[in-house]
Amino acid sequence: MKITLNQVLDSKGISQNQMAKDTGISTSTLRNLNHNRTTRISFDILEKICLYLNCQIQDILSLE
Repeated sequence: MKITLNQVLDSKGISQNQMAKDTGISTSTLRNLNHNRTTRISFDILEKICLYLNCQIQDILSLE
């Protein structure tokens, strides 16, 4: 799995810090996701990300 969250954030002009403040997701969690340094992600986090960015799961995750 590849996480493409960083590209979505860039395209929407949103920083990791802003997203962390707005969603309550820790900056360390977002940083790990953006650098593909995580082995699992909770449904709760996925839901918060998708709702905040108004996107679908396939917009931030891809199978390679």
